[in-house]
Amino acid sequence: MQQLVVMLNIIGRFWGWNHKVRKLRKKWDRLREKALKKKNPIRSESLKRLDIIAPNLTTLEEQTLSRTDRARISKELEINLEEVKALVDTKPEELVAARQFKSMQQKGI
Repeated sequence: MQQLVVMLNIIGRFWGWNHKVRKLRKKWDRLREKALKKKNPIRSESLKRLDIIAPNLTTLEEQTLSRTDRARISKELEINLEEVKALVDTKPEELVAARQFKSMQQKGI
């Protein structure tokens, strides 16, 4: 019986909820390292977004939440991390052009 409990703990560690949270943290850490290597328009924007994401990730790691809250927060994190990944992979010129296009749209030109 004790061996079964140990086996279930091992399986839960690799395929359970904690595994998903660890994967999200690892992805966040890697994106932060990549962002720190970039130059400034991309670096500052991606670091701002990663700093906004960090409290939600900490909440998942440290607090006991209901299943629906965990699922909602983790899905938001996945989406936000994908956006940051796309931002880190863009070139600085593309980011500047996108900002100019957005400002032109807001002005109504």
